[in-house]
Amino acid sequence: MKEIWVAGYPSKYGGADTELWHNCILWRRFNIDVNLVPMYGKDREVSGWCDRIGCKTHQYNPAIFKDKVLVSYCNGEFLKQLPKIMTSGRPKKVIWHNTMTYCFESEKNAHQQGWIDYFGFVSNYQEGWIRPKLEKIKPVQKLEGYIPYFDIDDGLYQEDRTTKTFNMGRVSRDDPNKFSMDMWKIFYKVCAPRPTKTFVLGWSKKVAARCGAAPDGLDWMVYAPNAIPVRQLYHMVHAIIHKTGGSRESYCRIVPEAYAHGCVMIAEDDYAFPDLIVNGETGFRCKTSDEMSYRASEVAFNPDLRLRIVRNAREFLRDSISNPDKAIEAWEAVL
Repeated sequence: MKEIWVAGYPSKYGGADTELWHNCILWRRFNIDVNLVPMYGKDREVSGWCDRIGCKTHQYNPAIFKDKVLVSYCNGEFLKQLPKIMTSGRPKKVIWHNTMTYCFESEKNAHQQGWIDYFGFVSNYQEGWIRPKLEKIKPVQKLEGYIPYFDIDDGLYQEDRTTKTFNMGRVSRDDPNKFSMDMWKIFYKVCAPRPTKTFVLGWSKKVAARCGAAPDGLDWMVYAPNAIPVRQLYHMVHAIIHKTGGSRESYCRIVPEAYAHGCVMIAEDDYAFPDLIVNGETGFRCKTSDEMSYRASEVAFNPDLRLRIVRNAREFLRDSISNPDKAIEAWEAVL
């Protein structure tokens, strides 16, 4: 039996822990024994998800990973504990995924000590930021062919949307750096043959301080993080307009989520978006905020364009990051 041990615990909220959750599904699909070791607690609901797909959960101690293939996704506590883990019984292989666009000092130290065997990168963009910094210390062994797998739930996809209004939105955690200061202006400038509505999931006081008040005349609604199921928002909106506030998206799982739910994805022509969006085919990559408003307007006036984009996006998703046979290859090579 092939097995993987994970330092950390998955989630359905946030980037790295969500990526881990989807990979747990992938591993179990191929009958890989998945052993999860929470480093700072676990959520009861998440634990139930993991139990149902056949993952095993263990209590942490530094020697638990001895002679194991060990994986961790951007887990700071794992890096903190890594010196103890190494002295208590070296793992067979350590595979580390930093999902940010900067290196942690503890990550650099671990690389210097030779404690990390493989580095996983979520995008070409992210690798371009991280790998040169690590290579200054010593050569990097990449987890070749790694795909940040996204498991498709067929119940997510929905083409039908209301014809009474044209609905736009965005989804994010409530980090101000995820939100542009001109967000409301982008939505306000969208033209449509029927009234528009704007929905934002991931709102908080600190995000409000960043974005300011919505302009008069814009019909809008905001929700705190997890206030409604994310599926509900995706199924309300025709298009997602995602402009960041300088967060340098290393991947952005909002893109495959939008594809999976049948939403048109409109994002910046920057960061990791070129890795994920085929411009004009699976979504739109835009140079300016005004272009984002224009592309949303184009979709609003052309229902056939919307359907073509969402159908292309779904096929792209199936053929690329949601292709389990492709995604498992990197893992089989190290197992």
